[in-house]
Amino acid sequence: MDSVCIMIPTYNQSGCINKAVDSALLQDYPNLKIIIADDHSSDDTERVLQPYLWHSKIQYIKNKKNCGRVANYRRLLYELTDADWVINLDGDDYYTNNSFISEAMKAIHNAGSNKVLFYQGAHLIRFNGIEKMMPSDVNTDELILSGEAYFLNYFHNKHFSHMSTLYNRKLAVACGFYQKDILSADIFSVLQLCVGNKNLLAILSRQISGIWVMHKNNRSKTMNIAAHAKNLNCIIKLCIQAMNAGFNKSGCRKWKKIAIRSYSISYLNSVIKKVGNIFSFN
Repeated sequence: MDSVCIMIPTYNQSGCINKAVDSALLQDYPNLKIIIADDHSSDDTERVLQPYLWHSKIQYIKNKKNCGRVANYRRLLYELTDADWVINLDGDDYYTNNSFISEAMKAIHNAGSNKVLFYQGAHLIRFNGIEKMMPSDVNTDELILSGEAYFLNYFHNKHFSHMSTLYNRKLAVACGFYQKDILSADIFSVLQLCVGNKNLLAILSRQISGIWVMHKNNRSKTMNIAAHAKNLNCIIKLCIQAMNAGFNKSGCRKWKKIAIRSYSISYLNSVIKKVGNIFSFN
């Protein structure tokens, strides 16, 4: 049975980390390891996690210094686990579907595990007491695409969920997963995985893994224009890499235009909303 690791990166999340860990322990897949990488928290995260350390499935590591969000992702993937398949669960999110990983592994094996890049389900976003399914427009229980088709249809399908993506660790390491310290390092890494493995498979599902908690500290909420410009620049370069890898050139050119437009509109909408909130508060 293939091994699976739930990677839980955390930093100063003592108030919610136990919920993430409890939900991971409830996953019913037998060959499972849970690794918590504490990015040198200054709160009492370490104390909160002490009762879990007796459990054979759990490993807790506290970084000697704070290395940052993406570097902590990278350390988990490259240094702390050697599992066949891995999935990332941020310390402030949690699973609600105890069979999510079992069902994902079943789908992977049915498709042929040596042919699969990743399995990607859905999640619920929780913000101010309101829940919304993401992605919201999936109209089939399961869809299997090639890596190239996933990449080229990304903006059409709008199917992405970091906490619901179970992926092949060896292929991810080989393609440089989490090497770019950018706002959308998660989306970028999955798309990069597709670029490097155009003929392997991506399995998309409506199956909900759990709750992604949206709050003001989410890194993607920053209004720093330099950070967003760096993010967009990496995405455009990735499109060029796809063309060089033999992806459909017409599709890539269309993808690039949509990426620039979508990202620009998303950023402007965020700015407008931010300004509106400031005026409302005043």
